[in-house]
Amino acid sequence: MGMTHTEIADLVLETQNKMVKRGAFVDMQTDLTDHIAVREMWKTRQKVFEGGDNWEFAAQMDHNHSARTVGLYQTDGSALTDTMKNGTIAPRHLNAHYSYDLREKAFQRGGTAIVNLLQTKYTGMMGSWFEFLEDILWGKPTDSTDTMTPFGILYWITRSATEGFNGGNPTGFTNGKADIDQGTYSRWANWTAQYAAITGEDVVRKMRKAVRKSKFRSPVSHATPAVGGMRNGIYLGDTPIGLMEELLESNNMNLGNDLDSKGGRTMFKGTPLTYAPKLDDDSTDPIYMLDWKTLAIGVMAGWENNLTPPYQVPDMHLVRRIDMDASLNMICTDLRRQAVLYK
Repeated sequence: MGMTHTEIADLVLETQNKMVKRGAFVDMQTDLTDHIAVREMWKTRQKVFEGGDNWEFAAQMDHNHSARTVGLYQTDGSALTDTMKNGTIAPRHLNAHYSYDLREKAFQRGGTAIVNLLQTKYTGMMGSWFEFLEDILWGKPTDSTDTMTPFGILYWITRSATEGFNGGNPTGFTNGKADIDQGTYSRWANWTAQYAAITGEDVVRKMRKAVRKSKFRSPVSHATPAVGGMRNGIYLGDTPIGLMEELLESNNMNLGNDLDSKGGRTMFKGTPLTYAPKLDDDSTDPIYMLDWKTLAIGVMAGWENNLTPPYQVPDMHLVRRIDMDASLNMICTDLRRQAVLYK
């Protein structure tokens, strides 16, 4: 005997809620072998922001230049330098959905047939969601007129042919990252460098320099706007990570009998090199060196992963739709701790 419309809706809601709690439905319906941005950022590096207002953080761009030598009875000087600047990030909103027809065979059969149908439809939605999110988190909006696409790595970590803290404003964003113009505030920039070859004298030397230059310590004790944990990450595509594995093997005389003894175990200063398949699309073979303490996915409280109950689709009285909504954006509070190398 078939189920009533209300019974079907209740079953769908209960089943999908259990799917979310189990979290076992990240299905690889894609050409990517792994979704690194989703796994490394969305899954583990979320920063929840309360309220629907834009997210702000304060950055002190300079000291006040008041220190000087003085003589007896010398008149006082004054330093009125405004050294503070607020960065602003607005949440962006994403949606995915699936639908079903009340007359589908599974709903007439009941039991496991319904669960199997919902699993297929739910995983189809989640596959679309994770594929879309992976693209967004490695990319950037086209320009400042795009107020819907969230910021990604390409927005925050920019490149320059001149080595140093020269990762300036993203293309199309004259106001700068988080509305802080790097042309006005030169310290609001990530480290960047170009390399020609995966050798110790070239890319490894430049990676060492990037680590040394980005390890800032404040001489004054104060709280900082940290948004994540302490662990760093290094991300690169197939070509550079393969060459680095070979470089490591060529410098190691105790390889044993394993032809791929260093595959998946190559490290730099104790940090594993992580293969990010999405970076294979970038012909410049970038190497991202990220500090997760100051880089995270900001999510609006209560809108991390919202699933609606089934509702009727307009003009389709026997079709029900379920939506998943999230409000998020990538946020970075200290660009000088981030680096990118590229060819």
